[in-house]
Amino acid sequence: MKYALHNGKLIPEDQALLPLRQREVLMSFGVYESLKVRGGKALFAEDHLERLYESTRILELDQPFDESHFLRGFNRLIEANHTEEATLRIELFGGDTPFYYAFCSPLPRYPAEYYSEGADAVSFPGERIFPEAKSNCLLLNYMARREASRKGSLEALLVDREGRVPEGARSNLFACRGGRIHTPGEGVLAGVTRKHILEGCREVGIEVVFEPLHLEQLLRGHFDGLFISSTSMGAIPLKRIDGIPVINSPEGRSRLISLTSRLNALLADREEKVLRS
Repeated sequence: MKYALHNGKLIPEDQALLPLRQREVLMSFGVYESLKVRGGKALFAEDHLERLYESTRILELDQPFDESHFLRGFNRLIEANHTEEATLRIELFGGDTPFYYAFCSPLPRYPAEYYSEGADAVSFPGERIFPEAKSNCLLLNYMARREASRKGSLEALLVDREGRVPEGARSNLFACRGGRIHTPGEGVLAGVTRKHILEGCREVGIEVVFEPLHLEQLLRGHFDGLFISSTSMGAIPLKRIDGIPVINSPEGRSRLISLTSRLNALLADREEKVLRS
């Protein structure tokens, strides 16, 4: 039997049902988080909970569950399901009686060539509402990812009305130029993996420039290379957007792959530190 958490209580997963008549459920007044589980531990749990609370603050979603409540619940859920590796997802809904479910799903796997050669992406027009909150308003993300899947691409990059590309449908976006990393500084979700990448860049002396990234720049070779990041994928380089190559040269490709490999090694080291703690 697989278990889920309901407000901290273990229940059979098939009993984790959403109330059909609750307005907040029907109108997606909720937030979520997805954590990576490795070695029977929820990685960077405090970082994810900090972002969960920031999302509730932005949406003015009042809820009574503190950090220690969630951390105890994660441990119970992982232990009850004998979980070594998974994605642990929290779905928290607001209203007069806030509630949440947490459950485990298989951890996504990505082909090795994505890391050694790069992956494809498509552009998709649309802007997330309250973009700095990880909210359940995911229709745009769903449609964007569906379009990417139809075209055999890993990711869809969201393009706003000004032609800017703040992020992907499920990832943060970075560009490289002249030894610097460029990434949007506002109007994007504060990804946990993004946070660790930025901290790692500071530690090893890579300068980070916070600025808007425009689709026209990405497609016309303004940058030496691009990569995306998320909890499940780490850092993955991009080789094409809408079928257009976005790596300028074999040397640029080599530098991009070297950089993302270095960042993935940094992320892996940070995960190992959590596992050893």
